[in-house]
Parts: sequence; C-alpha cells; structure tokens
Amino acid sequence: MIITMKTKLFTLLLAVAASVETMFAWDYERVQIGDLYYNLDATNQTAEVTSQISHYPYWSTTITTAIIPASVTYNSVSYSVTSIGESAFAGCDGLTSISIPNSVTSIGYQAFSSCAGLPVIDNTRYADTYLVEAVDKTLSTYTIKEGTKWIGDGAFSGCTGLTSIEIPNSVTSIGGIAFSGCTGLTSVTIPNSVTSIGGYAFFGCSSLTSPVFNAHMFVYMPTSYSGAYTIPNGIESIAGGAFSSCSGLTSVTIPNSVTSIGGSAFSGCTGLTSVTIPNSVTSIGGYAFFGCSGLTSVTIPNSVTSIGGYAFYMCDGLTSISIPNSVTSIGERAFAGCDGLTSISIPNSVTSIGYNAFDCYTGLMTSMEAPAGFFDVPEDSWPDYTKILSQVTVNGGELTENALLLINRSYKTLRTLDVSSVTNTEFADEAFKGYYNLTELKLPAGLQKVSYMMVAGCKNLQSIDIPASVEEIEQSAFEDCRSIKTITFGGSSAGAPGRFNAPAASTSLLRRIGNWAFYNAHELQNLEIPEGVTEIGDGAFYGCTYLEEMVLPSSVQEIGDNTFALCSKLKKIVVNAVTPPSVQAKTFYDVKRQIPVYVPDECVDSYKDDAYWQEFDIQGRSNMPQGLEEISSSLQGGDRGRLILHNGQIYILRGEKAYTLTGQEVK
Repeated sequence: MIITMKTKLFTLLLAVAASVETMFAWDYERVQIGDLYYNLDATNQTAEVTSQISHYPYWSTTITTAIIPASVTYNSVSYSVTSIGESAFAGCDGLTSISIPNSVTSIGYQAFSSCAGLPVIDNTRYADTYLVEAVDKTLSTYTIKEGTKWIGDGAFSGCTGLTSIEIPNSVTSIGGIAFSGCTGLTSVTIPNSVTSIGGYAFFGCSSLTSPVFNAHMFVYMPTSYSGAYTIPNGIESIAGGAFSSCSGLTSVTIPNSVTSIGGSAFSGCTGLTSVTIPNSVTSIGGYAFFGCSGLTSVTIPNSVTSIGGYAFYMCDGLTSISIPNSVTSIGERAFAGCDGLTSISIPNSVTSIGYNAFDCYTGLMTSMEAPAGFFDVPEDSWPDYTKILSQVTVNGGELTENALLLINRSYKTLRTLDVSSVTNTEFADEAFKGYYNLTELKLPAGLQKVSYMMVAGCKNLQSIDIPASVEEIEQSAFEDCRSIKTITFGGSSAGAPGRFNAPAASTSLLRRIGNWAFYNAHELQNLEIPEGVTEIGDGAFYGCTYLEEMVLPSSVQEIGDNTFALCSKLKKIVVNAVTPPSVQAKTFYDVKRQIPVYVPDECVDSYKDDAYWQEFDIQGRSNMPQGLEEISSSLQGGDRGRLILHNGQIYILRGEKAYTLTGQEVK
C-alpha cells in the first residue's frame, strides 16, 4: 500500500511539472511539432494550430501541403487539436492542399488569407459543415454544397471575379464581410433558413443592382441606389452596413417587423433627410446613422432601449432630438458633432451615457433636459455648448458639485433652471449665484436649506417658490434678486393683497430667515411669512421698496435690525403673534409710523404698551377692512371661475382676472 501511494504521488508530481511546462509554452512560446506550430492548453489538453510568430502570418510561405493531425504529443502529454488560429496559414501562397480533421471545431479569422493556391475550404464534422474561406480569389462561380450551415467571416471577401453564388437551404449563418469586395457579384439569393448575417456581409458589391434580403434580415443596398426605398414587410433586422454609403438614398420606410437596426446600417447616407423608426425596433446599433448630414429629423419610438456609440455622429442637420423613456443607455459620442442641435431631452430612464455623447462643437445647444448624472462629467470633457444654455431641466438624481460647476458655465445665458426633481437636500454656498439672466428657478421638493448666497445676484428672477421642506434660509441667500415680485413658502402664495384676515395654516417647515436673505428685492409687493418661523434676521427684507402689505406669523419671536428698513411704501402690517416680537431700533427704518398694524384683538394693549410697537397705529384684527375672500369653491361647470367677496361685493375670479356678476371685467 505504501509503495502504491508513493508511486501515485510521484506520478502526480510529474503531471504537475508537465502542466507547468505546458502552461509556460501556452503563455510565452509557440511549440513546433513536425512542420506545424501549436499553442498548447495544459488545462484542457487541447492544441491550436498557429503561426510561427505570435500575431504575425505563417512565415513558411514555401509549405505546399498541410496535414493537421487529430492530436499531438508533447513531453509525453497528448493534446487534441481542436482549432486553427487566426491567420495561422496567412500568406502561404504555395499551399495547394490541406487536411483538416473532425476534431477541429473552430477556425480563426483569415486563417488561410492569401493562400491563392487553395480552393474554397470546406470542413466536414459529422452532420455540421461550415465554409471557411475562398482563398482562390479568382473564383468566378461557386456552389456551396448542401449541408453547409455556416459561411465564415470574410469567406469570399475580395473575390472580385465571383459573379454568382448559390447558397443552400442548410445555411443558417453568414459571417461578417463574407462577400465584401466581390465587385463582380451581380446576384445572390439568400434562403429563409439564414437567421444571422454579419456586418458588411455584401459591402462593396458594386455590381449588385437590387437589394439583398431574406425574411429575417435586410442585408445590403447597392451604393449606387438613389431615391426612396421601402424595406419589405417581414424583415426582422437591418444588418450592419446594409445602406452604408448610399448617398443617393433620400428616404426609407422601415416596416413594423424590424426589431433592430445594425451598426453602420445607414452610415454615410448624406442624402437621407428624415427617418421614422417603428415601435418594433428595440436597439439602434453603433454608427447606425453616422455622417447622415442631411438628416433633419428622426423619431425614436418608446420601444428603443439602447442607442449605440456614434449612432448619430456628425448628423449636423438635426436641430432637436427627443429620447423616449424606454432608453436606458446612450453610447459614446452618439450625438457628437450634431452641430445643428439646439435642444435635447434625456429621460430619467437613461442610466448609462457614454463619453462625450453630446459633444456638439459649434455650441448651438441652448435647451437641455437630462438626469443629474449627465452633467457629472470630467471638466476636460465639458462640451462647448454648456457655455450658452438658456434652459436646463434636471430629471432626478443628485447634482454633484462637479455637475453644478458644469451648469454654472451658462450663468450668463441661463433663463430657466428646473432642479425640482433632484434628490439634493442642500446645495453648496453660492451654487446659483450671479445667474443674472435667470427668470425662473424651481428648487428641489426635498430641499432642507437654502445655503449662503445660493441664488444671490439673480437680478432678473421674478418669483421664487420656497419648498415646504426648507427649514432655514441662510444669510444673503436671495440677496440682490431685485426683480422678485412673488415669494411662495411651502405652496402658500403671498401674492394677493387682503389675504390676512386670520393666520393661515402652513405646511412649511421654515423656522429661520437669515440676515440679508432677501436684501434689495425691490419689486416685492406682498409678503406673508409662514407659520413656524421664529426668527427673521438682520436686513432680511432691507430695501424692498415696493412692499405694501405684510403678514408676520404667530410663531415669530425675534426680528433683527434693519429687517424691513427702507420699505417706505408699506401700507399695512399684520402681526399674528400674541406676544409682541422682539425688534431693534432700525427694524422698520424709514417705514411710516402712521400705518396700521393689525394684531389679535386680545393683544392690542400689550402692543400699545411695547416701547417700539406703540409707535405704530395698533388696531385689533376685527377692525381690518375685508379683503378678497372666497365664498364658494367654484361655479357650476368648473371652468367658469370662483366666487369671491370684496368690500361687500361679489365678483367672479377666473385665473388672475375678476369680473362682476354681469360679466364686466374689473380692472
């Protein structure tokens, strides 16, 4: 028993040593056995016939006959020969015959390239047959024998003398560039048995006068074709390079049977002006419309899930593109060089956007709608058009600091910025500072803080909706936004005079308005601070020179110095706080003391006794003139407006216009 164990151990060590040696040969050398060279795979004990020098054609061009054995032995280990490698016999123009065993199941690309002395090589393995390569480029006709299932990549590539070919019903697959460059080929019939045709299978077959197709796949359109073309119904996919370089093609109708458009299918079709892709198509291959400079419009249906790299590269006639919600990936440079694009819409569904997918060199793009991740690209990849954007909508996701920097490049031109759907709870200080042409800004619904000088200097901003989720507005957040006319807190607008009869219920979480937060908001006319705010900082509304009416919540406890300084047009103040809020010497600097301040009826005396508040005309809220008050939710018919009561008169409010009951507009 001991002797047997030692014998087995010794045998095992020899096997391991042989395996290590063989693996070394696989990784670093070609092993010559007889007249041929092999790569040996010690793990699977298989061999691949290869050229003598790695990555170079077979050097021995004098070889005339090659007999490939079913197996070879090296260092006492047997290897089954299962494959012939890429370019293994390339350049062997003296080779006239070769024997391939049934053990071979794979023959690499251009394994017999330039073997001019060989005929077409067929390899029979039991019932499965595949055509390898037409090495004799002078062939004029060839009949592929019945039983052949595959025609390999480049099988007849460059056979310029080939005029006709018969493909039997047994063939199911034709490889890429299989007949490319067969300039003499005038006709070919592809049987319905073929379900797969590689890219550019018939590219350069300039003598073909009609399109080549079968029931499964559109194969090739001669480059000389001009005018419009309707792809026959029943075609399931448009193969790669099918219409490539058909510069005379002006329009194409794609039937609903087509599910995929292959790579480079319409590349170089410079005369193509429009294309409608049916709802059946799920993928647009790379380079599909590459260089279609005449293309002015393209409709991408909701069925498409992927757009390949360079798919619309250099389509500079396109002015706009809408990506449907079904798309999840856009390849690199898919729309790069589309210099005519002025707007683009990218939905939230897109989770992968390739490098420089929208790199438009001339910078005509002014409108952009895209998820947050689209803007988060390295600075050296920022396209030029991001300097002149006028409208940006960010569809979900989190805006990183880098993404904000990209958007910030358009601070001079941006007019509309919608970030309402992003997930940010706060932004960096000065995030949108100085966007001086910005007229509309929509903040995230979940924003918790308006940071320091976040929107400062946006002098053309006309209104702002502070989301209900905001807990604090920091110092100078909206400083010098001088055109703001309306401020909305948590969905409760403060834009209509006379809405101050009672404290309004508030969903706002706002508790503090920081120093100089709305400094110089000249155009603001009405202000209603929401319930819950306890502190209004120094100079928060300093210089709001057109402010006429204002309501302060019952929660307010402290109002800073110069908070409402220079609000010289104030006509009415409502304070809902039971206890007079703490104010400073210049809180209401330059505000007329004769104006009425309406407070809760039961607190009139406490306000009149306060050293500061007593300077105003303190009155109970019950004395306040009746303002606009809705007395019915709507009239019958829904669109007829709402009834309101104003100073004892009933009016109809439709939108922003009021009418008497007889239909006369009230100015």
